[in-house]
Amino acid sequence: MIKQIKYKNITWIDVNAPTKEEIDSLSKEYDIHTIVHTELMHPSPRSKVDLYDNFIYLILHFPSEHFFKDEDDDEDGTKEVDFVLGKDFIITTHYESIQPLEDFSNILQAGEHVKTKKEKDAHAGYLFYYIIRELYQSLEPGLDYINNNLKRVERKIFSGHEKEMVRTLSNMNRSLLDLKWALKGHREVLNSLEIAAKEFYGDRFGYHLKTIVSEYEKVFGILENNEENFQQLRNTNESMLSIQSNEIMKTVTILAYVFLPVTLIGTIFGMSGLDTNMPIIKSPSGFFIVLGLMFLTSVLMIVLVKFKKWL
Repeated sequence: MIKQIKYKNITWIDVNAPTKEEIDSLSKEYDIHTIVHTELMHPSPRSKVDLYDNFIYLILHFPSEHFFKDEDDDEDGTKEVDFVLGKDFIITTHYESIQPLEDFSNILQAGEHVKTKKEKDAHAGYLFYYIIRELYQSLEPGLDYINNNLKRVERKIFSGHEKEMVRTLSNMNRSLLDLKWALKGHREVLNSLEIAAKEFYGDRFGYHLKTIVSEYEKVFGILENNEENFQQLRNTNESMLSIQSNEIMKTVTILAYVFLPVTLIGTIFGMSGLDTNMPIIKSPSGFFIVLGLMFLTSVLMIVLVKFKKWL
């Protein structure tokens, strides 16, 4: 589906789930290189930027919305956006709906003004600047949502729900790793874009390019802070679980220490229970004597444990 938006002398063509006929038509109208024409038809595995004579071709992958939800699903981790940046046109293609692009296109269609430093010098690069800034800023609420989840997990950990948080932390780790993978490649691509766009649009566009990089660095910095907080929470949770396990093992060991002598006494007197020459057992009250001896031994062992302050 093609949506075309005019802003001053700039044309923005947004294509969702492009068909061959749509790409053929756009390629013919805007003289798109054969290589780019082919790449626009299918998703690409990595982000990149290429400079051609009459346009810049840019591919970026952005995190899917499921990173910022509690559902545990198998949805693909990223959404690809392809940009074809000309002097007076922008073509964006994507293979599923991208909400920030929808929102920004609605702003332009509503006639809201996009300010440029000098309106007479406006070119497609300025519109691209606002589009990419919108895409990066749209990630911030999701990153804040992850941060709030980390705070919730922290409260759960320190309220005695360490075991319950193991799976929650594992799911969060998966999301953070995928999220970082989706955004990590942007830095190198944006640095290359800065060089290509200065050559294509001129040095005066350099400020906007640096601002784009700054928006990315801001988002990636929030992500790294969340990842650092996550690592600390996971280490804390593992430490508390380890302490619990150690306490359990300590209790089991002390119980074995207390009842080992009792078990030994029972075993000794039980080995020859039918032998009439066995001391104590041959007595009419031998059973109760052995039972009392076992009880006394267990009491003495418990007193010893208390004295040693093992419990």
